[in-house]
Amino acid sequence: MMGNLIQLLAGGLSLGAAYALVALGFVVIYRASTVLNFAHMPLLTTGAFLMVGLCKMGVPWGLSAIGAMVLTGALAAAVERGVMRPMIGKDIVVTSILTIFVAFFLEAMVIILGGVEQRGMPTPWDTMRTVPILGAKVLVNSLVSLAAGLVALGGFFALINYTKLGVAMRAAASDQEASLAHGIPVGKILSATWFFSGVLAGLGGIMLGMFPNQVDPLLGTIALRAFPAIILGGLESPLGAVLAGFIMGILEVLAQAYLNPALGAFGQNFHGVFPYLFMILVLIVRPHGLFGVQEVKRA
Repeated sequence: MMGNLIQLLAGGLSLGAAYALVALGFVVIYRASTVLNFAHMPLLTTGAFLMVGLCKMGVPWGLSAIGAMVLTGALAAAVERGVMRPMIGKDIVVTSILTIFVAFFLEAMVIILGGVEQRGMPTPWDTMRTVPILGAKVLVNSLVSLAAGLVALGGFFALINYTKLGVAMRAAASDQEASLAHGIPVGKILSATWFFSGVLAGLGGIMLGMFPNQVDPLLGTIALRAFPAIILGGLESPLGAVLAGFIMGILEVLAQAYLNPALGAFGQNFHGVFPYLFMILVLIVRPHGLFGVQEVKRA
């Protein structure tokens, strides 16, 4: 019993790490520009397909992962420079809707260039290999995904808090006009923000494409399952989005293992909607999310 629970928790933490990367990439764009970036979803698919393609070209696995992340980040930065930059000062709702059309375009490009067939994510180890942990057999894929996610998240927060670029990114996210007045190149900072958001999306796509999942053009739709983490964490709280991502991953895996069988015929795929139900319940009590802060305005 305990071994099964540990195995489920390991899977939940691995899935939660991917959700945390997706949620963080979404939130940093929102903080920087108040834009809801729906183009973030196909970037996950792009990262996964790039990883598969680079591995097939004979590039070593580690370099393929780094290359896929960097290329996905470059694509995100190109979207910001070519599509989003001209929309600065325009209505935020219109700009957010524009990202939906960008998402459709990117999805079409993935299908045209990568095809529609499913494929497995290559790994230098056996995809079904497990390691014993406290009596549980935990997939190596889960442990690698969790470790990679934690390293990426730690690296990003270190970048934000301890580098000049990170300080500039936080300043631009807080007040763009004041940042410009102090000589901060807001345009370049926005490009850097989109780049790092794309890097996180690329890694998230690689993690989500690993066994037991597969890489296909619909992989990016998994990002919709990270949406409750974005809301629960608070759109203004990167740390909250990360913590909520881990919570959602664990809840989804536990719901699949325990709630689905308990509900019988009504429990089929119930784990897919359970995070949304949990989100609704939390928002009833805390409308600004678990870690969000209500904005105070002076009369």
